[in-house]
Amino acid sequence: MISSLLASILPKSSPQRDQRPRVALIHPEAGVSSNGGSQLSALELARHLQPYFQVTLLCSAKSTLPMGNDANDFVKILPALPRGRVKPWLHHPIIGPMLRPLAKNPEILIELLSSFLPYFWYLMRHPVDLLYPNNGYAGLVLANRVRALTGTPVLYTERAGRLADGKILQRDLGYQPDHMVVFDQDTLDIVHQSRPNQSASIIPNGVDLSRFSPQGDKINLGLPGPIVVCVGSLDKSNHKRIELTIQAMAKLPEYSLLICGDGPDRHYFQQMAYRYLASERIRFAAFGFEQMPAVYRSCDLFTLASNNEPFGRVYLEAMACGLPVVATDDAMRRSIIGQAGLLCDVTDIDIYAHKIQHGLKLKTQLGWQTEAKKQAIKFSWINVAEQYAELMLQMINDKAQGTVRDSV
Repeated sequence: MISSLLASILPKSSPQRDQRPRVALIHPEAGVSSNGGSQLSALELARHLQPYFQVTLLCSAKSTLPMGNDANDFVKILPALPRGRVKPWLHHPIIGPMLRPLAKNPEILIELLSSFLPYFWYLMRHPVDLLYPNNGYAGLVLANRVRALTGTPVLYTERAGRLADGKILQRDLGYQPDHMVVFDQDTLDIVHQSRPNQSASIIPNGVDLSRFSPQGDKINLGLPGPIVVCVGSLDKSNHKRIELTIQAMAKLPEYSLLICGDGPDRHYFQQMAYRYLASERIRFAAFGFEQMPAVYRSCDLFTLASNNEPFGRVYLEAMACGLPVVATDDAMRRSIIGQAGLLCDVTDIDIYAHKIQHGLKLKTQLGWQTEAKKQAIKFSWINVAEQYAELMLQMINDKAQGTVRDSV
């Protein structure tokens, strides 16, 4: 399918120069932060789409992540203040009170204001065949303005899902991307109910199986085993519900808990953990993305009790490293985890603790690691990028033909 689409787009007699369609991905923070799913997805997709397109990733810094020999071949550095660099300002005693009244998320507004002109002028001087913003409404505003002048189709992936009672999804639909990708059927149904004419389809997030694997280095975490690992931002107001994991682990005093992450409420969660758990069996740590494969391999089970998780890249990473997982029982987690983990009502602390205990026993069973790896393979970036490539080529072809793509 991809080869036939490429053949229909490329000139019949191509000159020596590269005739592949041109695609621009937008994310000022890609390469600056390794903590967000959208940043990593932009980097991974830019890397894996190169066989099909002339890819440019517009961002504000070269990636320091180990992305391979071609890591920065596709990167164009443009000036901007990405949200990750603005967020610390919000906690400054003088600057914070000045910024917070500007917007609900002032860091995103500042990213938009600082990136709009340099990114806009670059795209006007270097036209592309498809725009793919990855940084929320900041990228959608930019892509909309470019589309209004050039007619370039806009692809957008809704990474917020049903968070904030679907308000983010409704806002993003208002920008009317030419095609919207979502992660699950429930979100797709909401899209169609809200805007019946919106072209949309389901493509999952991905995992790099060359990096996340059961084979490789481990690290000494300084905890008596078995070790349960939880990865998430330490923010009381978000959907990660780290407190549920702490409460469940309090019922399992023979196991240790590693919480990987940082955030504005780190002290709050530390105080809670030390109140419930023995100090020698709890550790808080913030590891870089490049360290996470070794972290997963050094643990025995992964859990995250989040609510309305838009996707959950960390589940894939843990499974790819051979870990059983325990998670919230909902449609999204069932599709991601399949038979490679245990799902339950995590708000029932007794049941949640029992599933963690059961999951740790499952890890010792022959073939369990194979089951986890097999599930993760379904979401390899190679497979995900092929789905995106086919969609992008179809959108470019539809634009050339003057047709509109139907929802899938």
